Amino acid sequence: MTDEPPTLPDGDYAIVECLGHRTIVGRVEEIERFGTKLISIEPIFKGQLLAAVLLSGASLYQFTPCSKDVAARQAPKEMYQLPSSVRVTMPVALLTSPEPELEEADIDFEPPSFLQGS
Repeated sequence: MTDEPPTLPDGDYAIVECLGHRTIVGRVEEIERFGTKLISIEPIFKGQLLAAVLLSGASLYQFTPCSKDVAARQAPKEMYQLPSSVRVTMPVALLTSPEPELEEADIDFEPPSFLQGS
């Protein structure tokens, strides 16, 4: 396994913290919809850009611009790290990941003596 960040398309990337204690890392763009300015964030997960999430400027707590390499390194690695609003729009292929392989050391377990009885 390498520590090389995945190749992502060019664009503006940021770490966006918003109301509701959510952090979304991805490619960002300012857009106008419904007569108001919004931020469009394409979250990064498993080296891919997911469907855009739209936020109003009023819901931003902190906006940290960064390079796409930094964004790739800071992006969530596990499903539980994604906000639920992002998880529900994910492609099925990303939802079903293979079970991790266990090493022999992970399987061997000897209970402590106080649990073994006399």
